[in-house]
Amino acid sequence: MPNQLAFTTNRRWIFLAFLGVLHLVFLQEPTTTLGRLLFLSHIGLGLLWQPFVQPRRRVGFAGTVLVVLSAALLAYYLNWGLLLLWTMLLAGVAGGKVFLFPDRWERLFHLLALGYLVTVVLALILPQLLVAAQLAETALPNLMIYLSPLAFLGMAALPMGRSTSGSRAEIVDFIYGVLVFLLLAVIVLGSLSFSLFFKAIYAEALLTTLALASGTLMLLGFIWDPRSGFGGLGAAMAQHVMSLGLPVEDWLESLAELSRSEEDPDRFLALACTELPLRLPGVVGGSWDDQDGHHTFGEQHGHHLELSSGRLKIGLVTRVQPSPGMRWHYDLAVRILAEFYLGKWRAQELMRLSYIEAIHETGARLTHDVKNLLQSMDTLCAAAEQEGGTPSAGFHALLRRQLPEISTRLRQTLEKLAKPGQAMPAQPMPATNWLAALENRYAADWLVFSGEGTLPACMVDDPALFSSIAENLLQNIVEKRRSGPDITAEVSLFCRENKPWLEVSDTGGDISDVIATKLFNQRLPSENGLGVGLYQCARLAEQGGYRLELAENRVGCVRFRLVVAA
Repeated sequence: MPNQLAFTTNRRWIFLAFLGVLHLVFLQEPTTTLGRLLFLSHIGLGLLWQPFVQPRRRVGFAGTVLVVLSAALLAYYLNWGLLLLWTMLLAGVAGGKVFLFPDRWERLFHLLALGYLVTVVLALILPQLLVAAQLAETALPNLMIYLSPLAFLGMAALPMGRSTSGSRAEIVDFIYGVLVFLLLAVIVLGSLSFSLFFKAIYAEALLTTLALASGTLMLLGFIWDPRSGFGGLGAAMAQHVMSLGLPVEDWLESLAELSRSEEDPDRFLALACTELPLRLPGVVGGSWDDQDGHHTFGEQHGHHLELSSGRLKIGLVTRVQPSPGMRWHYDLAVRILAEFYLGKWRAQELMRLSYIEAIHETGARLTHDVKNLLQSMDTLCAAAEQEGGTPSAGFHALLRRQLPEISTRLRQTLEKLAKPGQAMPAQPMPATNWLAALENRYAADWLVFSGEGTLPACMVDDPALFSSIAENLLQNIVEKRRSGPDITAEVSLFCRENKPWLEVSDTGGDISDVIATKLFNQRLPSENGLGVGLYQCARLAEQGGYRLELAENRVGCVRFRLVVAA
């Protein structure tokens, strides 16, 4: 920051010296040899101060020759006419820097410089040109040549602005600079015309021209912004710049109508592109690229313009080369089209991903049914191996109980896989029948089945849900018995107020607290049959309107409970 402040301070003193040497040229007369030498010094200081080219930029040989030759020609042909044009250009540069500084001291510094340059143009240089025509007196130039340097004292006494930086000081607003130059040219030409045509004294002509110019500016300012409850010329200009024959509302309405009638993003883009020549002025055709290749619409002869927004790239063909304002409008129209197209594409991708997710979730849920069916098949295979060549009556009874159940559940599994993401209608079943069927499938000496409450009058709303969760919990207990054969288990079905709930407990070791807190919330590595299966069971229970919870967790009693969600 100190380096930037020092750089800006040096530029301020260079600018003051630049103006001071120019004033010495006025004192010595531009046609004298000393005046021409001082003008060369003035140009040299101007090269150090100039706000257009970066100070550290190297100037090539051609640029150096051009600068030296231009300065020599200006100095050789220097007169009051060239000084008038030169000073007006400097006033335009100073005026282009006034509005760019947020700090008031910097604005005041450049306002004083602008005031000095305007003063010497109107009260010093221009009267010198009219002296030969005997339309001006020498009193005004002689007075201004000694009073105008007082502006230098005010500029030197101003403090530095806090927000000033070296990079900021080199900015020049071209538009404001041109406006200042043109306004000054109007005043100069108006004063000359008034003096020459009406043979008036220059001071009278200058005051008259200033009065007319100020009145005209006040009238234009009122017309630009009347502040009387209605828009003026400024509002009309802004509306013209923003519209330029392109009604944005009409384009948005057209895209909205196409969006409602067409869901496919590619067809929507094709229809919207065919609307572009009808909605955008000057557009006669164009093209776009997608995964299917290159597509065109309308005419292809004219000026080509490439526009892109996100994943959409559109080429427009116009009759003539568009102006910067029209390019902005074309880009806005393409951006709006890109947002609609991207919304359609995202909706299509979301549908595809939702279908894939539905297949994944369905497969993950039905994995337990397939696993339980495989367990039943393994039980039948083991029983068949033990029977030998002559099956017993008990084995036939086991087949009559298990095979129809396996066939029914396998058919249900296939139906669920055929319609992923769609809930299959549940067929309620009496609670006593469901418990008896489960007991027949899992008859074992280490497993006890019990029922409490009004079971005969109670209905299990979703037998498949209860069976899937019960079989998954029993399979986990089977896995635990591999390390502890003395573990026993109990399956209890309760019924209170015609609402069934299920409890499955075992006498094995407890579940660690780390796993217990995350058991139903996320997928966990399987440990003794616990983890991923219970996470899927919890999701399945939640979708069915139930809640699976770990009711008790201690050594000798690990109890899971399936109850109606609150």
